[in-house]
Amino acid sequence: MRIFIAAVLVCLTIAAEAQELSLAASTWSPYVDQRLYERGVAVAVATTALERAGYDPSLTIGSWPEVMVDTQDGTHDVLVGVWFTEERSTELAFSEPFLDNEIKFLKRADSDIRFRSVEDLAGLRIGVVSDYAYNREAVDTTGIEITAAGSVRENVESLLAGELDLVLADARVAMYEINQLVVARRVTLLPEAVITRGLRIAVSRTRPDHEGIVEAFNAAIAAMRSDGSYSQLLASFRISL
Repeated sequence: MRIFIAAVLVCLTIAAEAQELSLAASTWSPYVDQRLYERGVAVAVATTALERAGYDPSLTIGSWPEVMVDTQDGTHDVLVGVWFTEERSTELAFSEPFLDNEIKFLKRADSDIRFRSVEDLAGLRIGVVSDYAYNREAVDTTGIEITAAGSVRENVESLLAGELDLVLADARVAMYEINQLVVARRVTLLPEAVITRGLRIAVSRTRPDHEGIVEAFNAAIAAMRSDGSYSQLLASFRISL
């Protein structure tokens, strides 16, 4: 009997170890940031869902695109906070979106610029962020001067300096940077979303169980939405748009 119990305990220990997941993400406040509560809202939602699905996640925050490359090659198991593209999907298995990213324009408060269609953008200087997947799709039209910077904050500073007419950014990121710079009265976020993207986790296809991880994550997010814990978790961050 003792031998049987010991064998069961060994099996349970092995199973528990098999559930460990190495997560990777790049700093993208307020979604991912080592300095923030729960290391950011995307990290909080993703790790909570994975824990509820029976996994033991550990997180490494690195730089982009290194964290994506490291997940593609299997150095990490899961990439947290990423947009789907066909190119990425060849090496990564994507979950359903667990957060929506509303991509909007930011302008100076004293500007009379309006956005109803791409024709309204003709002749304007627009700041975007390098390597974001939204750039070409969102503002691909003639007569627009596109300037790529390394961050939304750089673009906001250029906007305030009069070097840009608009900044294209995720609305939550824009609001975070505006609050950090204490310039809320000097800028305005236009209400119309240019596009909306779904924020996901992506699992390395080097893992034989990548489909199972994605399915378990999706099911956990659905359960969190149903039991109200998803809304409670988002509310704790006070970043509703």
